[in-house]
This record gives sequence, C-alpha cells and structure tokens, in this order.
Amino acid sequence: MTDKFRACVLVGPGKIEFEEFDIPEVSEDSALLKVECCGICGTDKHIFLGHSPTAPFPFVAGHEFIGTIVKLGKKANESMAVFGGPLHEGDRVSIAPSSMSCGRCAFCLNMPHRPSFCPNRFVYGFTSTKKSPPMFGAFSEYVCLYPRTFVFKLPQNMPMKRAVLVEPVATSLRAVERAYSPGEAFMSHGYGVGRNVMVLGAGPIGAMVVACLRHSGAGMIIAQDLFASRLAMAKRMGADFLIDGTNPLEKRLEEVRKLTGGLGPDVVIEAAGAPPAFQESLEFVRRGGKLIEVGHFTDNGMTTIHPFTICFKDVDIHGSWAYPALIFRDAISFLERTSLPVEEVVTHVFPLDGFSKGLDLTGSDGVGKVAITP
Repeated sequence: MTDKFRACVLVGPGKIEFEEFDIPEVSEDSALLKVECCGICGTDKHIFLGHSPTAPFPFVAGHEFIGTIVKLGKKANESMAVFGGPLHEGDRVSIAPSSMSCGRCAFCLNMPHRPSFCPNRFVYGFTSTKKSPPMFGAFSEYVCLYPRTFVFKLPQNMPMKRAVLVEPVATSLRAVERAYSPGEAFMSHGYGVGRNVMVLGAGPIGAMVVACLRHSGAGMIIAQDLFASRLAMAKRMGADFLIDGTNPLEKRLEEVRKLTGGLGPDVVIEAAGAPPAFQESLEFVRRGGKLIEVGHFTDNGMTTIHPFTICFKDVDIHGSWAYPALIFRDAISFLERTSLPVEEVVTHVFPLDGFSKGLDLTGSDGVGKVAITP
C-alpha cells in the first residue's frame, strides 16, 4: 500500500478536482477503510449544483459507502460502536455517516431519541478537508474511521450492488417508520399491514421506499413519477399501480381516488424532492391520513400550499431527516432477507475517474442509483 491516496474534492458549486492526500496514521482508537463502493446521492448532486448554502466546500463527498478494514487500532473496538461482533482486519463493513451524538447538547439531553439533531456530531462526506482531522467522504480510495463511528459488519457474501444500498434503505425505512405513529392501523391511525400508500417520486429512494413498504406488509402501493423507466423499477420493487406524473393533476387525482374507494391513500410519502410534489401530496392524501416528507434534504425552492387543505383534512405531516444509526442494522437485515431484486436499482457503476459522468447521469431518465468504485 502506498502512502498516498486519491480523492474527488468538491471545491465549490460546479467545480471538481482530483487530489492526492497522505494516508493518515492509524492511531490505537481508529481504523483505515479501503472503499469498495459508494453511491451518489441526489443530495450530492444538489450540493454540486449549488442548492445547499451550508455546503462545507472544499470537501470530499460520499456518504453511502461500504469497504474493507485494512488497518485496525488496538482500541478501535472500544472507541467505536461496532455491530455484528468485534472488528478484525479484512472485515467488510457499512458505515453510518454520522458519528455518535455528544450526549451534552440541549437536543441530546432533552431528545436523546433524535440523535440526528445533535450539532456536535461529525459526518463523513459533509466535512471540509480544511478541518483536522479531515472527515473524508468515500469518493476516495481510503477513509480513516475515527472514534464514535458506527460500524456495521456486512455478510461477506452480500453482492456489492445490494450492500451499497444499506444507507439508502436506512433513509427509506425511516420514512416508512415515521408513518407508523400512533401505530393503530386497525383504527385507521397511521401506517400498518394492509394500508394503502402512495409514493411520489420513484428514483432510488422512492424505489427503496416502495420495497420497504412491500416488505413490511403494505396493502395497495401506488407509485408516481415523470419517467416511465422509474415507474417500471417501482413495479419491480412491489408497486401495484403506476401513475404517470406528466398527466394533469385532476386526471391523476381521479385515478388515485378510484383506486382507493374515493378516499385517497392512507399514507403519502413524498420522495421526489421537487417542491410541487409536496403540494400534490396534500391533494392525494385522504382525510385523517399521513404525509411523510423525505425528499428535501437540500433546499430546492418553495411551493404554494393551501392551509385550509391541511386543516380540512386533519392530516398529520411528518418530516424525515436522516435516521438514527441503529436503523442500519434493520437495513442490512432487510437486504439479507428480501426476495425483491433491489440490486437492480443500481444501474451504473463507474471508477473514481468517472465521478463527473456519474454525477451528470444522476437523476436522468433510465438511471437509478449510480455507484463509484474507487
């Protein structure tokens, strides 16, 4: 192994540079990960396009990653949260990008069940290279794992295209689980077995939401998208009915209401990340239903809503921002057990030098998850 590694640095909106960095010394409480694969998230593209005013330029992005432990500090198993047994060199793992919460801030003290609110966590793939130590993302040949990192051992025989979906599945599972509250589906409260659900946006996250809904016992699943290729993928993931998002809204509303006995879906999950889709979600969801917003991790603009609709429908609206790291354990379990062809969501794989091309393709018709293999 050389003493240098290459990484793709987002220098600013619309600007990428490949740089070499020194491989850091592995201290007794850290580890070195050789990156096997990292998915390009829609968030990465939005940041590249300048849609995130808080982006920590310059930084190495990449938070959907798996890899192999190639160096392990003697106290790393004590300093990190390791799931699946103690770590050894050669272990194949998935990394939750956010570290453990600090346990001291107002959110940790008052809302310990919401660790994603902690402002003192570090995040792989969203930290400036100017900080020390640099918390690199995984559009890079190596990533140094520091104390407080959540590490999840992977089944050694899990195919790469399936394993790299752990993080997107975690995001999707959280969105589905946000709909459970208060958990009395038989009383028409929240999500549960047999509920009718509509998913707006059938990109990689929307497709995984559909798969998680099918795995968890949803009744009717309706998927909407602008692209026929994405609707076809949603069908492969378990959607029962497909809605062409290019049709006029009134026609789509009529179609969905006919499918749901005139009421509308019990739950609507917005995964498109387009402001008008949130507006439409309010129109689709039934009275007394739930709306889960998971598509807007970056600021993609505003839309007009009708407050009367929220009041009249007595609808519950839940945001879904990231996830507790523990949900990775459930994501891995899902990927081990589901018979759905989830790996088909990964449609393109490029080497590190192909990152720009992969970024350009992300979000295009006929393109699902794009992955990079450094």
